Amino acid sequence: MNKLVHQFILLPLAIRVLQHDKKNFSDFKMRNVYQGKIDSSITQLQQDLSFTKKLMYTQNHIDVKQIAQCSYRWSSRHDTGVITYTPGELKDMTRKVIEVYLYGSKSTAFEPRDQGW
Repeated sequence: MNKLVHQFILLPLAIRVLQHDKKNFSDFKMRNVYQGKIDSSITQLQQDLSFTKKLMYTQNHIDVKQIAQCSYRWSSRHDTGVITYTPGELKDMTRKVIEVYLYGSKSTAFEPRDQGW
């Protein structure tokens, strides 16, 4: 259950970071090399987030709400709690998630884009 809650918190953060980075790549001359990989990783992250939400809500009946910038309240049928991170912890955990999706065990094959120069 704890792993699901952490995924529910970290996956959207990783998606936002990659989407922001994708915008920054638009100024690169060789942006097509990077955009295909980032798009593939974002798609995989979104699929995993959808699966995580499904597990949380339908099977485990866990609800998570952000109560402060780095604090989240979770509740299930039998228990409730608060998870608090430091900004540095969130940054480090999000970086690790992104690494796994870009070139780790969750890395997926992607089709390079040929959009010209």
